[in-house]
Amino acid sequence: MLPIKAEDRIITITPTEKISTANKNLLEGDIVGFKDVDSKKELKGTIRKITPNGFMGKQASLIIDNIHYINSNDNYSAKIYINGNEHETYQDLADIGIAPTFEFIRGGEVILTPEKTKLTTILNNNNKKDIPIKIAAEQRISTAHNEIEINDKLKFKVVDDVYKNNKLYIKKNSTIYGIVDYITENGWAYDNAEIDIKYFKVKTIDNKIITINYPIKINGFEILKYKGKRFIQFFNYIGVNFRGKEIDIIPKQDKITFTLWLN
Repeated sequence: MLPIKAEDRIITITPTEKISTANKNLLEGDIVGFKDVDSKKELKGTIRKITPNGFMGKQASLIIDNIHYINSNDNYSAKIYINGNEHETYQDLADIGIAPTFEFIRGGEVILTPEKTKLTTILNNNNKKDIPIKIAAEQRISTAHNEIEINDKLKFKVVDDVYKNNKLYIKKNSTIYGIVDYITENGWAYDNAEIDIKYFKVKTIDNKIITINYPIKINGFEILKYKGKRFIQFFNYIGVNFRGKEIDIIPKQDKITFTLWLN
């Protein structure tokens, strides 16, 4: 949290709808609503980063930024960071041998509930307001057969129209290429495959090619929650203890998106 200045405003907010990292339809770049607990005025914010929960009690986390009042002309906004439940009661039982070992238990999800969840944050004019760009794979991205190498160009598409200064900047369905920077193969005991992409290139509405220097990591474990139904995901998750998960994204079949942020 940024240092408090005289002109900053401390507010307490509650979500207008349930926000949970367990919801696989919740994506980075999504807009979520809040209400000022005291004034009852409405605010909205942008999901900046979602970190899924993992085994050994690894909690999910959620960053929401650009939280600002709707219909307000000021430049003040806020950011919040929330961790999931720590399973403290369960851990106490595991320590005395009543519950199974904690390493096989997934960490808690972030769950924000209207009226029940109240978050205190600071409105100031120092928070950056970056533009989210959602992208989806236009080719199969897989580590299962060693098909991808460093410096390969992976093809994606822009999911929604992108606006800059209230003007169309990048058209929906524009092709966007990501350059592979690093690849990690999967291994035993939680060692999941990973592909790092260091930057992207895309054409703007006026046919200029721009470079977006925003790296993303595609992790075999982290994309599981977006693949298949819940009961199928369970068997994928329990297999992680024996072998890390490969990356295998199939366009149109897997509804997986990633979010870049444009300054």
